[in-house]
Amino acid sequence: NRCGEQWFLGTAAFRRTVLSAELFATSRCVILGLVYAAYVSAALRRAGASISAEVAEIQTLYGERGYQGAYRYLVQRSVGGGEFFYMLLDPQGQQLVGNIYGLPEAPTDPQGRVRFTYDRQPVDGVIDRAEEGRDARGQIVELGDGYQLFVGLDVEEESRFVANTLNSVLIASGLSLALGIVSGAVVSRRFARRLDGINEAARAVMTGKLDTRAPRTYSGDELDELSRNFNDMLDRVENLMHRMRTAGDSIAHDLRLPLTRMRGRIESALVEEGDVEAREAALMQAVSDVDELLKTFNAVLSLSRLQTGERRRAFESINLGALMEDMCELYEPVCEDAGTEFLCECTPDLMLMGDRELIAQAIANLLDNAIKYTPDGGAIALRGRKTGEGRIELSVTDTGPGIPAEDRERVLERFVRLDRSRNQPGVGLGLSLVHAIAEVHGATLSLDDGPGAVDGAGPGLRIALTFPKRKA
Repeated sequence: NRCGEQWFLGTAAFRRTVLSAELFATSRCVILGLVYAAYVSAALRRAGASISAEVAEIQTLYGERGYQGAYRYLVQRSVGGGEFFYMLLDPQGQQLVGNIYGLPEAPTDPQGRVRFTYDRQPVDGVIDRAEEGRDARGQIVELGDGYQLFVGLDVEEESRFVANTLNSVLIASGLSLALGIVSGAVVSRRFARRLDGINEAARAVMTGKLDTRAPRTYSGDELDELSRNFNDMLDRVENLMHRMRTAGDSIAHDLRLPLTRMRGRIESALVEEGDVEAREAALMQAVSDVDELLKTFNAVLSLSRLQTGERRRAFESINLGALMEDMCELYEPVCEDAGTEFLCECTPDLMLMGDRELIAQAIANLLDNAIKYTPDGGAIALRGRKTGEGRIELSVTDTGPGIPAEDRERVLERFVRLDRSRNQPGVGLGLSLVHAIAEVHGATLSLDDGPGAVDGAGPGLRIALTFPKRKA
């Protein structure tokens, strides 16, 4: 339609195509123009050289044999025919011999060269229009003693060829421009249609249709690459939106109970009469509940900051072995109090680039989860080692109930808690935070089965953070 055509004519692709066609046509015209100028110059030099050579020969005869020698030569050449025009004038300006009548009336240059036109005599009284106004070149020189010599040459064929060449140059340039615009318009139209498909997908997404995807041709060109990246971005956006909805439901479910309990305690404290200790106990419990809520929201804030990459600026060279030893000293008493065996194994001098505080938080979260879900009499192991590929692996292994394989991807999302974990404290941000810390450091997070069952519980869980090989 008209609007679509106007939109297409206004696209950057079409404008660039027209500009490219114009530049191509201009360059072609310049090249052909140079060829044309070179040919015209060569034709003029060739005609001028022929006339100059003929004039020089006659001047030589005049110098050697005088007037009679030049006269005889001109008579022979005029009667015998040929491509040259001759005329010999005496000192009074009267024509003595020649095959033309009258000198050209065109102006001459300082060397006596002249450009003129003439009409050939009709054959058998029939006038040929092609023989009228023929182009010619000539030269007028003084032979001496007042005698003037004119030698001319018909260059009509060269002039026609030059004119035809010029017309060909102009026609070829015009055709190049037209064909460039037409072919460019076809290509640009196809380019614009593919862009329009991407724009339509973007407009659909803006209206809330997150399942819309840009069309692909799978040709591997830049537009197909753009569509692929656009679709990958939409997949991630849709996944994030799904996570947000899930997170909202989970946080509402997990925080509703402690908020309800806190409200009940505060309300009971308000209606209590005279029992100051009960009121203080209720208020202290309310403060504890508020601290837990603040801890939850701080974890959410930390997770958001990690996923935006804010903490990458704090990277430094850290000794993972020394950090793990500090964490072992901190958690070994906790495991003893929980009735859980604790093992710490670490290769010394494990150096990596990262944020010491974040890695310590990841270790703490993993150990907290292991202690929380490992039954009495179980075991927990914190290990650090260098793999055969030169990467550094940090792992926490426990003998708890483990996580089913089908749920291991899901537990890394925000506020996701398995049904059997609902009676445990927490809101499901621990592993999400560890996963975010792994992404910040370019590490991989893997969940596998542990060493096996302990007292009927198992198979346990092994969580490993594998950091990339440190560059030299």
